Amino acid sequence: MRKFRTLSVSIAALISLGLASASGAEELKGRVKSVSGIAHTIAVEVENKSVVVVKFDGSTQFKNAASSGDFIPDEVVAVDYSRAGTENRAKTISKVIAPPPAGVTRISAAALRDLGEKAGEKFLLVDSRPAGRYNEGHLPNAVSIPLDALEREGEKLLPTDRETTLVFYCGGLSCGLSPKSAAIAVKLGFKDVRMFPEGEPGWKKLAYPLEASLAFVKSGNIVLIDLRNAEKASAGHIPRAVNIPASILGAASDRFPEFTGAPVVFYSDSEGELNAALELMRDWGYKNATSFRGGVSAWQSAGNELATGPAPTKIGYARKLAEGEVSIQEFEEIVKLDSRPVIDARTAEEFGKGHVPRAVNIPSEEMAVRYVEVPAGKQAVIHCSTGTRAEMAYDILKEKGIKAQYLGANVEFVSGNKWVIQE
Repeated sequence: MRKFRTLSVSIAALISLGLASASGAEELKGRVKSVSGIAHTIAVEVENKSVVVVKFDGSTQFKNAASSGDFIPDEVVAVDYSRAGTENRAKTISKVIAPPPAGVTRISAAALRDLGEKAGEKFLLVDSRPAGRYNEGHLPNAVSIPLDALEREGEKLLPTDRETTLVFYCGGLSCGLSPKSAAIAVKLGFKDVRMFPEGEPGWKKLAYPLEASLAFVKSGNIVLIDLRNAEKASAGHIPRAVNIPASILGAASDRFPEFTGAPVVFYSDSEGELNAALELMRDWGYKNATSFRGGVSAWQSAGNELATGPAPTKIGYARKLAEGEVSIQEFEEIVKLDSRPVIDARTAEEFGKGHVPRAVNIPSEEMAVRYVEVPAGKQAVIHCSTGTRAEMAYDILKEKGIKAQYLGANVEFVSGNKWVIQE
């Protein structure tokens, strides 16, 4: 789950922040924090770190995007909107596309795949994102050269042969890291510099495989799966790996965490098994499945030891809570003990169909105006139906200096005031 907040100010204040003109037109530009398909809202963090929540509907025009589902966290958007009561209503939402610099050409995902598969090509694929993002999931055969490192040591980090084809990518169409990196390469004299503008999100959207780094396998909060047979796993497996042979993976869905955002990393000695496992994870809804290419050989080559004996067959995964987040157990205890105010950030219509006893209904898109209704004296806890709007409301209250926490989980009201909570 990712994050955000909200802003509610007068037109005069908006003008001072650069979010509105004196004529009353209201617009903003910033990075996407989150999008709620249920509430039809997008939260955008503007340059001064405030967050504005804007509602879209059937009349909203999307530019450089087919639908609201094409907007992802950290992308830059421009929003033209107007005030309607307690809500901001979007007229247009435009994805801001970072253009390639002079001397740099675009390359498509299909062409990039073909280029990467040609043996003997003088070719380097560069991930310009921070190393942490690279570690979690990167394009096959990419190397990590973050922009700040390239700015400091470009001559040392790139090939000496200026005839080498360089392809840069980063976090999507509006990400400025790869264009800046590509411009540096041009200045250094490279003859063939290209940019894959859709970056990691675009590659992932096409269901192309992503790889995890050795560092992520070693210390990330992941589900690590050894797809080899039990005999090979017993002879030597990567520590903390769970052995689920590829032959039975399709019948093992009940072994995986309920939280489909859990990072799942597979390794095997078969390329076909890895590709089939990643496809299966997509079918099951796991959004962050990658492979560790090379498996035990890559692990040992890096100087690491293998564990021997029977590998575990049961997955044990605990999601690390984000800042301000409460666990399902803690939320249920708060409700049961009647100890703290509960804020329901869903719409009034959803609230009317079922809600937690004593909950106060303040929709996330109205929180910037109605935050004064949050009961004072005790730290409030906020929920919605998926966690997205609850996190929006949490960020708004945090900005206002009001102490709160949120539940980043799915809450379904099955009958009146009876509910089921799942990650």
